[in-house]
Amino acid sequence: MPVQVAGFFLAGATGWMSWRAHARMRRALDLAHHNEATWQACLQGSQDAVMVLERRNDMMGRFMGYTVVQANHQAHRLFRTDGLPLVGQLLKDVVPEGEHGNFHQRVRLAAESGQAQVDEQASPSPERSSRQRWLHHQIIPLPSGMALISRDTTEVHESMQALREQETFYRSAVDSLPMALYARSARAHNKGRYIVWNRQASDIMQMPAEQVLGRRASDVMPAEIAQRGDAQDQQVLDDPRTHFFPNLVFRTPQGERLIDLIKAPVYGVDGQLDHILSIATDVTESRRAAEQLKLASRVMEETADAVVVSDALDRIVMVNPAFLKMMGLSRAAVIGQSAELLGMTPLRESHLPGIEDALKSGRRWTGECALVGLEGRSLETWLTVTTLRGDDQRLSQHIRVLTDISVLKAQQRELAEQARRDSLTGLPNRRVFVERLRQGMARARRQPQTLAVMFIDLDGFKAINDRLGHAAGDRLLIEVATRLESSVRDTDCVCRLAGDEFTVILEGAGHPTEVHRIGQRILDRLGQPCVIGNETVWPGASIGATLFEAQDTHDSLCQRADAAMYTAKRAGKARFVLAGEEVAPHHPPSVQQACA
Repeated sequence: MPVQVAGFFLAGATGWMSWRAHARMRRALDLAHHNEATWQACLQGSQDAVMVLERRNDMMGRFMGYTVVQANHQAHRLFRTDGLPLVGQLLKDVVPEGEHGNFHQRVRLAAESGQAQVDEQASPSPERSSRQRWLHHQIIPLPSGMALISRDTTEVHESMQALREQETFYRSAVDSLPMALYARSARAHNKGRYIVWNRQASDIMQMPAEQVLGRRASDVMPAEIAQRGDAQDQQVLDDPRTHFFPNLVFRTPQGERLIDLIKAPVYGVDGQLDHILSIATDVTESRRAAEQLKLASRVMEETADAVVVSDALDRIVMVNPAFLKMMGLSRAAVIGQSAELLGMTPLRESHLPGIEDALKSGRRWTGECALVGLEGRSLETWLTVTTLRGDDQRLSQHIRVLTDISVLKAQQRELAEQARRDSLTGLPNRRVFVERLRQGMARARRQPQTLAVMFIDLDGFKAINDRLGHAAGDRLLIEVATRLESSVRDTDCVCRLAGDEFTVILEGAGHPTEVHRIGQRILDRLGQPCVIGNETVWPGASIGATLFEAQDTHDSLCQRADAAMYTAKRAGKARFVLAGEEVAPHHPPSVQQACA
């Protein structure tokens, strides 16, 4: 019996212990499930990108990298724009080396030191745009890997950059103010003490900042000025708005100065009145200069030259009516716009040689440049560029003065063209003949081709000119020029040398027979009757031609053609002679009529 009882109790105890162990296991599993659910909720609910990384070794136990074993939705959004899962990917594929600064060095440091690391780097945008993306990483070592918590801080960085630029702008604006600026505290613990005192304030009051800052007006100012300043500040305290105090007299070591004073309340972040800002303008000289300024403004408004003022980034801040008229734009359409986008030449060395050195050294740059004006019309302008710099010598403004020289350039081109043209007939003159002949000879030497030159002298022109007058002679020469141009090819060059002497340059004539054919066509055209006033004349001509030879010079070629022309004259006129050929005398009726 005792043995049975003992067995009974032993079995009971064993069952009870098994039940307790099972219960503990269930509670542990429930707790694990609860913890896992909590972890997943935290993981997926986090606003940060979270990835759990596990060490990955090869079969030899050598470290290959970290593999993503868990990743929340934010991680997929931040690192996986292609929609593919992160789990199973190597860290070096998710965050490529070389694109994220020192990130991978931080990971190795965390693994080696066992301490969490923080890293923030700029990386290329996943959209491959020019915009950079900033990522902040927390790298936390785990027993079997790493936890990576990442956050996109691009907007924070851009906001900070914008704030820095805004602060720089405001600071520059305050520094460039041509008036005194100072501020006194409105807080009870240091009420009335100066906390800002700029250079203009020092110049006006002849008191350096170190003598004023941290002290009250009664400590540094004459009693009259101190009492007046305290009373003005009290007005601002009693009625916290901007107050204007004009024409105040300040007695300085240089004498009395006339001051316009503005006082305004400045509030702190707690909404309490923090400071009283004062802006004092010495109007002694400015009142005197007002008329000059008015005159200068009127000059800018009335000048025919276009004036453009742009900031350090070459954004337009001021223009005059002449510029608006030149561009065909309104003032609102150009202010704040990039000068380059408005069609103006960029202030760069590649576009305006020498401009960078000139502007850096404070010199004025002048030169010609093109400008796209009204309705896309290209304007030729004479540009003068100067720069303005602030007290810190930083570039603050560019000033362009543009003079439209399109008409002048057109006139210059017209004059240049006139210098190359016969004023009566419009044909190229002797200068052009010499140029074209030398060019043709050079081409004929480089690539062998036929080049021929004709000298043409009108027959009986002097008799016609003497009998009918110079006006009739001029009309005859104009008609001869027209007939000559219509007798040759488009590639040939007809020139008037002087008086009734003309030349024709034939390039690529091909064969002497082609030269003969063209010469005969000229004779036929010139032999036709010409009515001048009430008279009919026959403007015949004697033509001498020669073919280019490799050893020819300009003079030798012209001399042969001229000699051939005189041979034609001696042989009876109204004929064509090619140098080196036999000449048979013959007298066409047209020549006989012209000489009658």
